[in-house]
Amino acid sequence: MEYEIADFNNVLNGSDWSITARVLKKSDVLPFKNGNGKYFSTILIDKTTDIRATAFGDDVDRLFSQLQVNHVYNIKNGEIKRAEKAYNNTKHDYEIIFNSSTIIERCGVTDIPSHPQLKTIENVFSMVLNTLIDTIGIIIKIEQLKTIKKNNCNDIYKLRNIILADSTGSVTVTLWNTEATDCNASEGDIMSIIGGKIIDFKNVKKISVTGSSKIEINPYWNETLDLQSWYKEFEKKKLLNLSQVSVGSQELHMFEISQSNRNTTEYERILQQNKIDEDLISKRLLELNDEEHKIKTERADLNFKKQRLSIERESIKSHLEN
Repeated sequence: MEYEIADFNNVLNGSDWSITARVLKKSDVLPFKNGNGKYFSTILIDKTTDIRATAFGDDVDRLFSQLQVNHVYNIKNGEIKRAEKAYNNTKHDYEIIFNSSTIIERCGVTDIPSHPQLKTIENVFSMVLNTLIDTIGIIIKIEQLKTIKKNNCNDIYKLRNIILADSTGSVTVTLWNTEATDCNASEGDIMSIIGGKIIDFKNVKKISVTGSSKIEINPYWNETLDLQSWYKEFEKKKLLNLSQVSVGSQELHMFEISQSNRNTTEYERILQQNKIDEDLISKRLLELNDEEHKIKTERADLNFKKQRLSIERESIKSHLEN
């Protein structure tokens, strides 16, 4: 019976089931830490959600080459169990274990999405720490590769920070080790991140690309075209703003020149008026000098008349007494 991935639960164990899904991600064949055995895992997606599927032992040899990333398959049967979140970063509560009853057939269905539903970058800052995000953005800055030493041990890590942006905001994305050293993206490229981990660094949320995350540069998605269109418009507006600033600067410069011309005319008028005033003052000073001379002459004449009146008064008094 055909199911959607969102319907999966352990009640389906023991029954025949099938899904039509796209391979979103596939790991290499990996050994167990103790060396006894091997496994590989995939992330499958349909129109409803994604789920992790893993094969072990002999099923690795049988199924590994049958699954190719981005191809769509009809997958039948296998064990459905509770997801072990220590190893499973999908949002599904269950996962698939491929077994000897699993049958995989390539199919030509084309309407299966190539990625989970994506969140805009602004969502990062409202999400709970250590949860996962699927997002896409345009690279506006790529920082230099750094080497750090983990506290209290001798483990050395390499990291590279990338600034990712969309129309809602920007966020720092940290790539680690191989992803950091092999990064061949350029500023202006589109980067998608599936299963990025929300972390906190110095009280600022950012995205950490872990070993179970998937990144892709310039994926062939509708969101890529939308971002490219937005970025072109964004760059156009920046250029327009720069142009407006330039025009504004030219207008300001012309205003300053005009103002300077007006100031020059004003200065000339003031200088001319200053010269007129200076001439008037000089003329008045000459007049005052003349007046001062006249005043001195008049003062001397008045003093002389005063003395004469005083002598005349004394003479009259003397005559009256006699």
